[in-house]
Amino acid sequence: MLFNTFASTIWGFSLLSTSFATPLPQGTGTGADSCATKELTTATWTDLKIDDFLKSWATSNVTATTTNSVQSLASSFGAPNFFCGLDNFCNAGQPCLPVELPAWYAMVAIQNWNSYMNSINTAITFASSIASLTLPSIVSDFYPKPKDDVTPLITASKIFTTALGVIPFTGAVSTAASAVSGSVSFLAGRIKPPTETNLFVKWSDVAASLATVVSDYQAAVSTSLKATLDAKVDDSANGILGVLSGGGFLGIAQNFTQADLQSKVTDSIKIYAIGLVLQAQGVFVYRYPSGCTEEYYAELCVDKADGSGKAGYSLIRSDGDSNAELQDDTAKLLLEKYGFTKEMIFTGPAGCFDANGKKQLVDPFTDALPLDKTSQCLFNLQVCGREETGWDSNKGIVDNCRDSQGLAI
Repeated sequence: MLFNTFASTIWGFSLLSTSFATPLPQGTGTGADSCATKELTTATWTDLKIDDFLKSWATSNVTATTTNSVQSLASSFGAPNFFCGLDNFCNAGQPCLPVELPAWYAMVAIQNWNSYMNSINTAITFASSIASLTLPSIVSDFYPKPKDDVTPLITASKIFTTALGVIPFTGAVSTAASAVSGSVSFLAGRIKPPTETNLFVKWSDVAASLATVVSDYQAAVSTSLKATLDAKVDDSANGILGVLSGGGFLGIAQNFTQADLQSKVTDSIKIYAIGLVLQAQGVFVYRYPSGCTEEYYAELCVDKADGSGKAGYSLIRSDGDSNAELQDDTAKLLLEKYGFTKEMIFTGPAGCFDANGKKQLVDPFTDALPLDKTSQCLFNLQVCGREETGWDSNKGIVDNCRDSQGLAI
């Protein structure tokens, strides 16, 4: 049995410090060499009915304690020096030396869970680094006079969870929907990221907001880890058996680099954040059924379904006196610097609006952002249409959108 400890340095700190197990070649000797092991996979966990084994074992063999119940479980398997925690990397040892099968598989899974939690704790700072490289330039480009009481801080927590969600339980970093969904579900259900109610993103000082999220998120990781270490192993809410259920943590951990994570999340974070900054200023999409010429960056003409001409979209903002200002410089920047298409700017938000019962700024991403940058609603703005009921031809665009369609502009 070989054990390896890998460390990846990201932004000057260790992202991973993970010890993991790979079975020894089978032989005819003694000890681990004669202890036949199967692949470290969820299939092995299921085939050997390890969940059932652990439930039965916990009932009959684990001494109840008020703290560190995970160590008590390990001790019952014959490994009394198995101590997990933040900055503690518990090691399952070699199979049958001393822990017999199938308990050894559970020890490997606990080891991987502990390493994963330590990696998440460290990678929170990495998530902050991604945001720090992305958000200030967006504010500079699109929000020259930022306000600090508009955007809920929970949106920043969602950005963090997006970055952390690509960190796997075991194996290589993957953007496969099932892998990311499993990680995000674990983060939301077991770690419970901070909600930061009644706090807002300080667009004038993004670093301060990110520091708040880092502190709160790391506190959540610490609380979650300690709760599981101390809870009765079969406790339905926090026990380690629930964490291990299904065998998701049975595998071989792999190190990963900054590039592995950053390349997978930056585009989605950037697109989402630009939407937030424009929302904070009341920028909206105005659509109208006729008269489109598309003379500006901030306009889009589309063929009407009945072939009767072209409908139009414009990117608009109120000037504060109910006058509609065409946001041509903003649209040009989106197109030329940030790689947007006109469809992303105009029909993207309109499609999200229509698909959700014409509700403004629907955010379907409960815990984290999608990694597919073309996902509907990722870039989102308020939408107002001249074709909607209640339009008063005696009023201007801004007054109509505010009064009859409820836009917060």
